[in-house]
Amino acid sequence: MVIDPRLNQKLIDLFSYRYRWQSFREIQNKTIPSVLDGKNLLLIAGTASGKTEAVMIPVINRLLELPAGLKCIYFAPLKSLINDVSSRLDLMLRPFGLVAAKWHGDLTRSEKLPIAREASVLVTTPESVEGIFLSENSDLLSGLEFIVLDEVHAYIESPRGAQLASLMERIKILSGVDQQRMAMSATVGNPELLLEWLKGSSKRDSVIVTDGNRSKKTIEVLTEGEIAPSEYLSKLLEETDDKTLVFSYSRARAEEFAARAKSLGIEVPVHHSSVSKTLRVEIEEEFKKDSKLRAIVATSTLEMGIDIGDIDRVIFLEIPPSTASFLQRAGRAGRKGNKSSISVFIEDPQSLYNLLGILGMLSEGSVEPLLPSDYHLPLLGHQLIGLARTRGILSREDLALLKEAFPFRKVETEEFGILVNHLVKEGFLARRGLSLISGAATAEIVGSGKEKMDFVVLFPGGIEYSVQLNGHEIGKIHPAVLNSASDDEVSFLLGGRSYLVKEVNAGRKTVNVIPGSSGKTPSWFGGSSLMTKKFARSIRSSLNDLKIPDGVFLSSDASQMVLDFLDNHQAPSTLITLSKLKKSISIETFAGDMSNIFLSLCIKAVSGLKAVSANWHSVVVRSGTDIDEIHEMLRLISNMEGREISGLLSTYLLGTPGELRKQYDLFGEKLDKFVPEELLVKYVIHRLYDSSLLEELSEAVIVYPSDS
Repeated sequence: MVIDPRLNQKLIDLFSYRYRWQSFREIQNKTIPSVLDGKNLLLIAGTASGKTEAVMIPVINRLLELPAGLKCIYFAPLKSLINDVSSRLDLMLRPFGLVAAKWHGDLTRSEKLPIAREASVLVTTPESVEGIFLSENSDLLSGLEFIVLDEVHAYIESPRGAQLASLMERIKILSGVDQQRMAMSATVGNPELLLEWLKGSSKRDSVIVTDGNRSKKTIEVLTEGEIAPSEYLSKLLEETDDKTLVFSYSRARAEEFAARAKSLGIEVPVHHSSVSKTLRVEIEEEFKKDSKLRAIVATSTLEMGIDIGDIDRVIFLEIPPSTASFLQRAGRAGRKGNKSSISVFIEDPQSLYNLLGILGMLSEGSVEPLLPSDYHLPLLGHQLIGLARTRGILSREDLALLKEAFPFRKVETEEFGILVNHLVKEGFLARRGLSLISGAATAEIVGSGKEKMDFVVLFPGGIEYSVQLNGHEIGKIHPAVLNSASDDEVSFLLGGRSYLVKEVNAGRKTVNVIPGSSGKTPSWFGGSSLMTKKFARSIRSSLNDLKIPDGVFLSSDASQMVLDFLDNHQAPSTLITLSKLKKSISIETFAGDMSNIFLSLCIKAVSGLKAVSANWHSVVVRSGTDIDEIHEMLRLISNMEGREISGLLSTYLLGTPGELRKQYDLFGEKLDKFVPEELLVKYVIHRLYDSSLLEELSEAVIVYPSDS
């Protein structure tokens, strides 16, 4: 075994004797030298590949050389993951007299602060660090040398990820140190951009390290018509020794699966956010240690790297509209000898579309790119308030450094001035001569209680709508479902069943439904997740030319179902087509949800039409307009300069506040009070804008019935 000579022998002995490691894994040997060299690092490796140790072994090596105090902050997206990681790190640190602490919302002040004061490593969340900055304990962060981001893909595209990028700069401002930044993920489609996001203002050399030793996956595709998932699990348990993790995308479906398994004499614990924290931990420990417990069913609560022992097989009750999400969950299998078996069930059009998208991307070896915002005006307002509160006075040097955070790199000087004037007008900032200080209104929102919680917690916990049938929640849907129909009826598939919307309560974020008609094609197939353009285009490619990747096996029933689906759902060879439907005109783009929402807004802004809707594959204009006129309008939009399109959209959104609010709500944010309306409009347009789709409109063709 080749070991970097810079590693402390006592650290090597710990892993050799206590952990009984005979050697470091390949990914650890590739990572350790770069961390010891002081480089920023993006590590891409599968679940259970040893990437946490790959980063933290050299970090601990440095901690042994540094003075006492908190030197490393380790960000994780979930409380359960924080609990798991902090325990694992504490076992590594204790033999050297060092401490790993955890800090999140489930812990009391007395459970957090004293041990954090003693710790060398603090495992926490972005919102907890935001809270620390606003407290009298911000000095905790003043000596940091290392910033580690675990499961970074879970943050990066959300407001929480933008907050995290900004917090890294604020830590640098507070400490005066260019911290070494390290991020880990199992699934990244565009690592170079993610590394840019990670670096921000850091002047350190930066590298990307990838794991070339990925486990080979065997994917079995079945239909629920040939065997029910619960019966399939029963058969597996009888015929194999597999430990199995079953994934569901809704709590209701998970509970239903467990109930059906119980009727077959199988006890399958259920793990989701409504299960108490204590019981979830008990389930995790029992599954890890008890060989008799061989299956559990979970939602996203077990998607990320909580240690639940070796898993041989993952079963998907539903297929996600995302290859990255599929691979993240599938990656939970394969800890023993690289054995990795995946089973998926198809039943309805949604699952078939999603399967085609995943097969297409697996064939080309790609996943969706992560697209962090680089123009987050609302968050910049929010962070200026927090920085002023911490620093007392905002200096030019502080502002210049904050501006280097990735989310603010495209904010212009003029826009910055407009934003500051708004914050002063609203009382969040105040002017003292030529300087900016914290304003009177800030004390009301960062003091304590719900106001402070709303300020520090930015993740989109309330973006989804609860679907209610006869007073009971049956699942969640994304609010974009409300954009998906061009008539008064909105219908969607959830858990393989069709539902018709009867009432929407935006305040409570609930949708009351009744069972839908089996004869009516649902207007929405996306569930609770938006579909990206890359995934939608992968579906389109598979509809035209399906390729089955190596290691994927379809049962005879599944194969026939896919063939029948392809016969009835062929995509045209032209990228964008227009067709006349019974009551509307369909513009088929296969451009994903956000791009089609953008196109629908362009049509509304240019034409004044109101009955325009969007879903992941089409934009639909209700009848009343000639198809040739729509075709000409698309050509007109395609030929416009970007500034002209943005101007029309800005005028339209400023004139229709309800539309502006609906589009902003798609992002799951609550930061609009920190930005003037004119900048909020710019931000919304920037988030939705798809220049490549506008170029494609020039090639749009009309498809007549005889061409179909």
